[in-house]
Amino acid sequence: MKTVLLQYGKEYAKVNVPDRTDVLSGKEIKPLAEPVREIYRSLNVPTGSAPLQQLARGRKNAAVVVSDITRPVPYKEPDGILKPIIDTLKQNGVGDIKIIVACGTHRAMTKLELREMLGDCAFQEGIEIINHQATDESMLRFIGRTERTDYVTVNRYYLDAELKIATGLVEPHFMAGFSGGRKAICPGICGQSVTYSLHSASILNEEGTKSLALEGNPCNEEALRIAKMAGVDFIVNVTIDNHKQITGIFSGDLEKAHLAAVKHLRSFVSAELNKLYDIVVTQAGDVGINHYQCAKAAFEAVRAVKDGGSIIVLAKLTDLDPLGSQNYKEMLRLLIRLGPSAFCQKLLSKDWGFVHDQWQTQMWAKIFTKLGNFKKMYLCAPRLTDLPEGVIPESNAAGEIKPAADKDEITYASEMVQHTIEKLCAANPKAEILVLPEGPYLVPNYDR
Repeated sequence: MKTVLLQYGKEYAKVNVPDRTDVLSGKEIKPLAEPVREIYRSLNVPTGSAPLQQLARGRKNAAVVVSDITRPVPYKEPDGILKPIIDTLKQNGVGDIKIIVACGTHRAMTKLELREMLGDCAFQEGIEIINHQATDESMLRFIGRTERTDYVTVNRYYLDAELKIATGLVEPHFMAGFSGGRKAICPGICGQSVTYSLHSASILNEEGTKSLALEGNPCNEEALRIAKMAGVDFIVNVTIDNHKQITGIFSGDLEKAHLAAVKHLRSFVSAELNKLYDIVVTQAGDVGINHYQCAKAAFEAVRAVKDGGSIIVLAKLTDLDPLGSQNYKEMLRLLIRLGPSAFCQKLLSKDWGFVHDQWQTQMWAKIFTKLGNFKKMYLCAPRLTDLPEGVIPESNAAGEIKPAADKDEITYASEMVQHTIEKLCAANPKAEILVLPEGPYLVPNYDR
């Protein structure tokens, strides 16, 4: 046996696996030795744009779009990106700064979460923090139409800003190819109808909607189109390693700086496979705050599994609701009742009325189609200990391994994964096993 480590929040779960187990990791990349210095350099020598200090001169106000809690963007000082941006704006005469949290259709962040994520620099005179709310019409303004989206609305505080800045993390994204860049605007600060269009059943059903693909990806192309309509003067995007340390800063033009980040990222977020596996073990990463978000890790893991194989996902569910919205729960029930194929057909039918959060359930349906059985997916999440049977489609490992009073959470989480691996190996002693310790942040490729 050998021991592998799987991230679980700020800790690591230790799991013993057979010696024959393969462990797939991306190319190692060193974090920046002096991140703050590199942040300022990037602001002063950007890609395809004038320096931020030059853009700031003569502007009375600015909007800075930041990601919400589902993205581990390093905003907080001492090494975060937010203070250099704010200091540059203030030093060049911008006295009114609005920080707009790109919640998309996610819930608003709490004050405590905002302070923990953004740091003290966001809570000073002249700065207002606004949680974007996609359903609040008073916060939105209509800016036009596209071939795919009939009614494009964007946060009016952003549109009214004389200087528009978007920030974000560039990482693989299972729908848009890569996160960052245009996604801060669309769907980050757009109206709900824009999100519905961007995540429509037809777009998600197209072949180009997948990780690592930008060209020919309808989700990416529509998001970029709408971001350009809203206008973006400057972006600050980062890449990070598994320890959330900055590995690259990419500032400047919306498209050129984002493409520079993508080019940098491609070198270490993809790994080639020479075979598929019976069992794939992964973890949900920082994004896996609830069941809804766990789909991202499972979607990348399914690329490495054989038809009819099994996936094990370790997840530290930290959100207020460990599952997701009420709509999402209802869509899961529909998926369970109809099965993956009939569920997708229903979403694609002309008489189907769009339901909020259906898109993530559609991605789950793709996962279960590959596995061939709901119970071939195992979720190992301590917060689901008391979850009734049939609420989620997959096997709930917390329903099999009960917590002991004398054990801490990380031990309990490790035992869930260990138990599931041993159970699957007992059923198939020759099972080929793969561990993806980087979770959704590494995309396995098998092209044969």
